[in-house]
Amino acid sequence: MSKTLIVGASGQVGEHIQRALTARGGSAVGTYRAHARPDMLRLDLCDPASIRDVLADVKPRTIVIPASLTNVDYVEAHPDEGYATNVAGLKSMINAANAIQAKLVYFSSDYIFDGRAGPYTEDDPANPINEYGRQKLAAEHLIALCAPQALIIRTTVVYGWESQGKNFVNRLIRTLGDQQPMRVPVDQVGSPTHAPDLARAVLDLVDQGASGVYNVVGRELASRYDFAVEAARAFDLDADLIQPVETHEFGQIAARPLQAGMLVSKVETALNRQMPGYAAGLRAMLEAQNDVR
Repeated sequence: MSKTLIVGASGQVGEHIQRALTARGGSAVGTYRAHARPDMLRLDLCDPASIRDVLADVKPRTIVIPASLTNVDYVEAHPDEGYATNVAGLKSMINAANAIQAKLVYFSSDYIFDGRAGPYTEDDPANPINEYGRQKLAAEHLIALCAPQALIIRTTVVYGWESQGKNFVNRLIRTLGDQQPMRVPVDQVGSPTHAPDLARAVLDLVDQGASGVYNVVGRELASRYDFAVEAARAFDLDADLIQPVETHEFGQIAARPLQAGMLVSKVETALNRQMPGYAAGLRAMLEAQNDVR
């Protein structure tokens, strides 16, 4: 059976991709960069030799790349460091993948849009308003030019149980569970996406031999505040501890697209099923909590 290499399997999306692929009987090898895992290989996107060594060892037919430098404010303040991973590192990966004729599956974001007229289709014009968005868009252009048979997955607001526990819902559960207040933006609208649903959809697209750009997100839009309230209720936490604030009150370095999110008609047509919304995703997360604790 041909192998799949998951670059960044120690992160949330990569972890769920590897878990879903293994459940299907697939052969997957995961990599990490900073968070060491004994069951994974170390790969640094900033080191072309590291990339070549791992690909020579694994000999994958498919390379899934959720890994990137995703701290939006950090990338805004350190654009060169972000570029080294998010663009130059990806170029090294494309070159190495092309040399062994491996298919690329790359993860992008709705941060390539300005957030003035969302939700967005795959064909809407991009206009990023922060450095992270500009780098993700540059990465998409690089793939279109150098790896036209690749599959680009745009996703956003991904949540679910994960080893690092960094996503929005995990943090909310910990904060409210400690009876602490949590400030949440009321003016940022997006498409909350349950990680297991994302993983299943992506693997189904890969099985179909899909290429090009697909929005793979939950089908329901919500502000971060409304999503947080729904999550609090799902986990029987005190929603009154959630404090609605406007984005500008956080004083963040990078601008955020406010009216963002994405439409899913293309992926739903391809898979002949609906992408679950966040209410269903939160119920599934609640039902799975005993399996991860």
